[in-house]
Amino acid sequence: MTASLSSIDSPPPEGLAFLCAPDGAIAHVAAASLEGAELRASLHASVDPSSAEACTLFLRSVSRGGFGRSTPLRIGTRDVHCFGLCRNDVIRIVGVIDPATAAQFADSIEGFADVAEEIRRTESTYELYEELARLNNELVTAQRELARTVAELRRLNDYKDELLGMAAHDLRNPLNANAAFITFLLQDAATMNEDNLVLLRRLETNSRYMLRLVESVLDFSAIQSGHVRLQPEETPIDDLARSVVETMRIIADARQVEVRYVATRELPSMRIDRVKMTQALQNLVSNAVQYSPAGAVVELRAHTIEGGVELEVEDRGPGIPAEELPDLFKPFTRLSTASVSRQRSVGLGLAITKRLIEAHGGTIEVKSEVGKGSIFTVRLRS
Repeated sequence: MTASLSSIDSPPPEGLAFLCAPDGAIAHVAAASLEGAELRASLHASVDPSSAEACTLFLRSVSRGGFGRSTPLRIGTRDVHCFGLCRNDVIRIVGVIDPATAAQFADSIEGFADVAEEIRRTESTYELYEELARLNNELVTAQRELARTVAELRRLNDYKDELLGMAAHDLRNPLNANAAFITFLLQDAATMNEDNLVLLRRLETNSRYMLRLVESVLDFSAIQSGHVRLQPEETPIDDLARSVVETMRIIADARQVEVRYVATRELPSMRIDRVKMTQALQNLVSNAVQYSPAGAVVELRAHTIEGGVELEVEDRGPGIPAEELPDLFKPFTRLSTASVSRQRSVGLGLAITKRLIEAHGGTIEVKSEVGKGSIFTVRLRS
């Protein structure tokens, strides 16, 4: 059976309307007005081979669900959007070039009003589906682009760390030499006039600051790149804390700050890298001393907790504003409150401290109140 434009009297404009069985066999053609589109004995026979699979899926969907819409089916020389409604094993199908005209076209065909009603009912849902599909495709594209961007940023960050480490390493030797020259010149301080001595002292201060900056950058660069390897050994926590306090008292005494050590009677031994943990605690105590006024007390407290130890460093300094706490452990972060010692901060000490503690599986947190001081708490677990 063949139905074309010449075989239909007064056909509705621009569309196809026909009845078929679930297997696609066409039983009746109500309208066939699409130029270049020709219906044959079955829908399968009418579509181009490129649309064969889509045709099968469409008929199966309509037969099972009662209503369905096809992807564009190639019928003759036209890409046709088909809508089908199945009732009692009879499928009513309308096909149009523009899906937006499907309901209007179905209304113009006798016996296809229920198809038009179903098209209108599902139109908004289908549009939503298409919008979701479009957004999903955009999201997938954005995720791929983001993944490429993240990979490139990681590569650039690694390159930056490598260059920073190389630069710091190359700067350390000449800075050490300059510091040695300044120390040598200061041996003759008694013979210098006051202006030259002031300039030399400033040069000494700046030189020490530059050395601290270079050493901190080298430490941080090594930690970030993963080159620092812990060398754990059984370490009595009490001995570790006492040695930190004894070392820091030399600096604290010069600033008229008292450093105290308070501990429970029995502290465990833990497998930690003694050198790295000493560095972390010294950073905390050193910061506390720098931000404490003359006559103040800095305490290092240690006590046992379940499965490990807790160490606290408390100062009575100016405290840290609440809005600065979230960024406190980020690299190159400097506080708005001025150090009592007037020593310039490199901004890497706390970042390095946090990395070293976390490398041991520990945690660090801070509580602070402006005008009253700060407490840094380190927890280490076996």
